[in-house]
Amino acid sequence: MSRTVSVFHRKPAFSASMKAAAVLIGLNALLFVAKVVVGWRYNSLAVLSDAGNSLTDVITSAIILFAVRETAKPADAEHPFGHARTEPLAAFTVAVLTCVLAAQVFREAVGRLIEGGEPIQGMAPALVLLAVIAIKGGILVVAGRMGRKLRSPALIAAAIDAKMDVVISLMALVGVAGADLGWPWLDGTAALFIAGWIAWVGFSLGRDNIVKLLGATPDAATVRVIRARLEVMKKQRRIRNFHELRIHYVGSDIHVALHVDVDRQLGLQGSHDLDEEIQANLMGIPGVRHVALHVDPV
Repeated sequence: MSRTVSVFHRKPAFSASMKAAAVLIGLNALLFVAKVVVGWRYNSLAVLSDAGNSLTDVITSAIILFAVRETAKPADAEHPFGHARTEPLAAFTVAVLTCVLAAQVFREAVGRLIEGGEPIQGMAPALVLLAVIAIKGGILVVAGRMGRKLRSPALIAAAIDAKMDVVISLMALVGVAGADLGWPWLDGTAALFIAGWIAWVGFSLGRDNIVKLLGATPDAATVRVIRARLEVMKKQRRIRNFHELRIHYVGSDIHVALHVDVDRQLGLQGSHDLDEEIQANLMGIPGVRHVALHVDPV
């Protein structure tokens, strides 16, 4: 007896995620404009580098908004397993753009250090960066709480991105303050650290999502939970054994396929009821969206 259960209709959390992504696009666009104007006016490479990070945030938020909308679509004839691959593909695209930005910032920072840099005068760059730190700190707290409450990957990603932005803006603030005090080389040095941070974030994001696109096995903790639940049913003698267990990503969703041996005395109805029990058990694990189960009477 073979049976497959899938859940491809997304939860209301994705509606909140879409609203959050739309708000983030507006906020990041405003921050980008402010940083470009102030960075250009006061000749601060650190602020301009941070502006590049904000531009990446705008693109990231737009891609997240698109990805969440696509992922929320139910399965159809052309996409029988839903649209779960959209999110990791979008995230990988963002990772590539992030690494390109890091390379550009690194080149500019090295050039500025070779030239020796120029003094920065005025409080505007520091004030802009302080405002960014305050806004991003607020996003970190709010998006983090909502993401955990709604189990929304997009909101959790937004919180992580906000945390990184706070660190980057703090680096830029150190560079601006140093240049304002008569150490112009600190501006280029801060930009260099920012480039390194952006590159690491891009690399990490790409690495984490390419495994999902390639259908890799999820993290060891998730695999242990799935196996543990099956072992419990085995100890309870609900099933005799399980084998041919395959656990892998399809996009951002986890798919599970397995065979279970059951007592042939259960009959057709008993096997069917046990089948549904196993399906419900595994589908209750966070991230598991699809279960393909083959029941073998022995």
